[in-house]
This record gives sequence, C-alpha cells and structure tokens, in this order.
Amino acid sequence: MEGEKYDLLLTHAHVLTMDEAGTQQPNGFVAVRGNSIAALGAMADCPPNGQAGETIDCAGCVVLPGLINCHTHLPMVYFRGMADDLPLMDWLKRHIWPAEREFLDPQFVYDATRLAVAECLRSGVTCVNDMYIYAADVARACVDSGLRAFIGEGVVDAPTASAPTWRDGLRLTEELIAQYKGHPMITPTVCPHAPYSCPPELLTALHGVAQQHGLLYHIHLHESEAEPDSIEWGKDDESPLHSLKRIGVLGPRMVAVHCVWISDHDVTHMHEFDCGVAHCPTSNMKLGNGIAPVHSMIEGEIPVGVGTDGAASNNNLNLWEEIHLAALSAKAVYKNPEVVPAETALSFASRRAAQLLHADHIGVIEAGRRADLAVVEMGRIYQAPLFHHEDAIYSQLVYSTQGGDVRDTIVDGKVLMRDRRLTQLDEMELKAKAQAWVDQHF
Repeated sequence: MEGEKYDLLLTHAHVLTMDEAGTQQPNGFVAVRGNSIAALGAMADCPPNGQAGETIDCAGCVVLPGLINCHTHLPMVYFRGMADDLPLMDWLKRHIWPAEREFLDPQFVYDATRLAVAECLRSGVTCVNDMYIYAADVARACVDSGLRAFIGEGVVDAPTASAPTWRDGLRLTEELIAQYKGHPMITPTVCPHAPYSCPPELLTALHGVAQQHGLLYHIHLHESEAEPDSIEWGKDDESPLHSLKRIGVLGPRMVAVHCVWISDHDVTHMHEFDCGVAHCPTSNMKLGNGIAPVHSMIEGEIPVGVGTDGAASNNNLNLWEEIHLAALSAKAVYKNPEVVPAETALSFASRRAAQLLHADHIGVIEAGRRADLAVVEMGRIYQAPLFHHEDAIYSQLVYSTQGGDVRDTIVDGKVLMRDRRLTQLDEMELKAKAQAWVDQHF
C-alpha cells in the first residue's frame, strides 16, 4: 500500500463493513481508487494524506455501506400528501391511478425523480430498486444525478400514461433493457405490477424476458388481506404466491414486495424457489395492511431487504425509518424483543439488500466492491453516550440515528453530498419546481 495513489481517503472513522463476520474498525480508514474501494483498515496502517487526491476527516463519524432502498417509486414524490389515510385499493383506484393518467409525461417523471434522488442522497441512500411508468426517464434522471439504480417499467393490464396496452409495456421493458444492459450505474429490471392487475399471459411473458436476460422480476405480492379475492384468474384454494407458482413465474431473481399476508406455507415455497422480499413497514402500516412476518422469512432463509415504497404512501424516502421500524415492528408482532436485532435490521439496507438484488458489488465495505458509502455523524444529543461493546454501534444507528445525521454520501467513488450540501443537484430549484407544479394543478 506504501506509495500507492488513491482518489479519495476517508480517515479516523468507525468503519462498519456490514460483512457477515461483523467486521468493524473503531479507528479506521477507507481508501477509494476510481469507483471502487481499494483498501481499508486501522489508522495505524493508513496511507499518508499525500497519497490521496482528497482526504475527508471522519472523526466522530461512522462510515458504512451506502444504504440500498429495495423498493420505491421515485417520481411519486410529486404526489406526496395528495391523498392520505385511505385503504390501498381506494387510494390506488380513486386517486393515484387517475393522477398518473392525467399528469404523467417524460418531463414530469424526470423532474420528480431528481427531487427524489436529492432526498435519497440526503439520508445516505446510494442505490434504489425502482418500478414506475416512463422508466427510461427515471433512469435518465438517476444517471444525470449520479445515483445507482435498478429500474423497470411498471406493466399493468390497463392503459397507463406510457403504455396503452400491456404489450406496449413489454415493448418499453425490452427497449429499456437494450438501452441500459451493461450500464455501470443502471440495471434494468422486469416489473409486472401485481397478480391482481396482471393476467397470466402478461406475467409469463415478462417472466420470459427476465429469464432471457438474467434480470430481477420485481412484483407487488400479498400486500393486503383482500388480495386473493382480487385476482380474477386465481383459484379459490390458493394464495397469490401459489397462483404465481402454478403459472411458473417463481424463481431466484423474484423480488416480491410487501408480503404482509404470506403464510408459513408460502414462506416454504419462497425458500424452495429462492425468492426474496422487499419489506416496506411504513407503507404497509400507513395503508392499514399490517406488518409482514419478517422474522419467519429470516428463519426460512429468504433474502430480505427494506424499501420505502413511494413517497405518496410513506410519505418520505428516509430509509432509516424503515430500518428502525423493521426491527421494532417485528418485536411487536412476535412479542419477542430478541427477533430482528439491530444488526439484522441494518443489514436489510446493506448486505442482505445486496443479496436480494443479486448485487455482490455493493452492500459491504470490502476491497474491490464499488465505493458506495455513507458517512454518519454520531455526536447528536439523542445519540449520547456511545458505548464501546461490539453491538453498541448497531444499536446507536438503528434505534437512535436519524436520516439527517448523514454528513457525506459517496456513490461510485463520487462525493454527491459533502458536509450536508449536495454537489450535483440544486435542492432549492428542485423544491421550487415541485411546488410550482402543485400550484398549477391543485
């Protein structure tokens, strides 16, 4: 390491790698070359500042992997607060879907996505898994803003602003794959909306595309108690998951979102087919759908990550709240304070999230992985005092830390937030543009 040159050096940090061994370095460094982590270790072994293009002093801070939001709809930030305190289907059919049909176009989606990216970066989120309409414009906005993203066109058996038919949605999916497959920051995905909104021929056609290209199959599933009765092609004696199993679309790259109402039998089949779950506790509770049995999923060896869902049903993109609620809600549901401990909850947005998305280049601080990092200040009054036992840092982060405690956010080796100032996005302009849209239309 002596004499080697680095582009970025983070020093005097509590480095929390989030690897399976629980490796942490209370006084450590992380060195970045290009877009990757080149080295890490104790400060005693840190290269001199002169070997780095930029050095960031992280004294009093934790450096951890950039957070991964496993399910969201970024452009829905423009619908934040438009319709609240409603049941899921009422909220969707009377408010969200009509608003999408009326207002969505490529410029709306691009502008709203950039506002959402700014919000993500402010809380240390460096990667998202997004499903929405005009997905190519979501991708364009993420590229222009520097955010890493898994992105797919939401396909449904009804006219949308971007696709008059589901076959048009399939075409848009294929075009997105052609445009972005192999891109360093954007990974295309395949996104049928849900079993209740997609017929078998849609679900199987998109599954074939996902299989052909080795992509994620990202779908809402078991979100509400009423979902089985909403699937016109389902059978009386089967759950939504079993309906999908019957038509042959379960598989190892399925990201099933919500999974609030899955049974132990469903969990067994998810394990059998190596499916994963994006757990969205805030959205599920706000829409009155309940709390997913996430501890049973972990016991069933199912990959689990957390997501915010869209800001229209959350109402923010602060992943720290999802981490916090993932731990607390599980303890309440199982009436057991030992389930989903703090380290496990934090891994839902780092190591386990990367496993869910089949993204072994992110989610852990390790030489060779991408330099997606969050620097979190630990000096707030509500974080004091800081204990020194090995599990203390997980507790401080999960149970005490807030999204606003993130000081710096680094994506692909680039500092996109430095000292709480965004470096590539004009936050005031983005907020003004969003308010102007609301003032014009409502």
